[in-house]
Amino acid sequence: MKFMTFNIRLDLGGESYAAAPELPEQFQGELPWSIRKWKVGDTVLMWEPDIVGFQEPLYHQVMDLDAMLCDEYAWVGAGRVNGQKEGEFAPVFYKKNILKVEDWHTLWLSEQPGTPGSVGWDAKHPRIATVVTFSRLSDGSRFFVYNTHFDHEGSESRKGAAQVILDHAKQNSELSILMGDLNSPESDGGYVTLTGGQAKQDNSSWKNIDDLNQKTQLKVATHTGNPVRTTEGMTLPTHRVIRPGQILQNLQRQRQQQEQEQNVFVDTRYALETIVTNQNARGSTISGPYGNFDTFTGFGEPDVVAPTKIDYIMMMHHHPENTTVRRFGVLSNMFDDRLLISDHRPVVAVIDW
Repeated sequence: MKFMTFNIRLDLGGESYAAAPELPEQFQGELPWSIRKWKVGDTVLMWEPDIVGFQEPLYHQVMDLDAMLCDEYAWVGAGRVNGQKEGEFAPVFYKKNILKVEDWHTLWLSEQPGTPGSVGWDAKHPRIATVVTFSRLSDGSRFFVYNTHFDHEGSESRKGAAQVILDHAKQNSELSILMGDLNSPESDGGYVTLTGGQAKQDNSSWKNIDDLNQKTQLKVATHTGNPVRTTEGMTLPTHRVIRPGQILQNLQRQRQQQEQEQNVFVDTRYALETIVTNQNARGSTISGPYGNFDTFTGFGEPDVVAPTKIDYIMMMHHHPENTTVRRFGVLSNMFDDRLLISDHRPVVAVIDW
């Protein structure tokens, strides 16, 4: 199943769907929602996520998205100020031909999670998570989705918000997916609380280029039955030799990782199955995370710290051995026309379970 998270930047220009935008001479900086919205909708339609969580839209923006996507998608969500139409939403759009909403509610990320409009800790604004219980129409299996947007100023509020979501998700017996703009780099308390501060291993393709090249040559050798000489002058055999010690070591490492992953969220970027991490990987297995590393770009403002990685798709499962991240990527938010769709890049993950 394919998931996408996308902070689309709130529109402060009022109603926009029917507005005829004044086209600028050149695309530069932040453009009106009435221009940007079409590319936001196109991004969803092009990449076809089964579920997409948006952050920051106001009610009229949600209506715009609904108008553009309604043939394939339905949605749930509420405004963060009063639980109705006021304030920013964290709506969850889903493909209505494959998914059914069993239940949903808004969780306020504060000391009073059930109180609409409550502001937690040192946050500047009310912050919410839209919590959805889904079932797949194909087999009836259930899973949970949390779509959220943490505060951009209050560091204590980000830790508190993370703990609220973590405590809530631990009660779920099925898979939980967390997506959103956490305003938290990996060193921030919000991210650390959610993930338990687990050490990460860089799985980008260029960091593992030697292993990737050797595995590719090994596949050629295995497929053809002929030894292959690499560019380094090594001759690879037609079969892989695995020593018993390696097998035991790999099993122990997998068991430790699974135990750690049962009670915290796992960043899908680092859980991605790659040609390097899977010894039995097929030719269709990705070499590493696709696209960019950073997810927030800004609109070119001189006082904004960018780029940085603050948007995530995470997962928690009490049986992590049954869950596989097949694809992960950070897409572009600008192309050669120089139009910035948003100040954030969309993040996509494909997860099987």
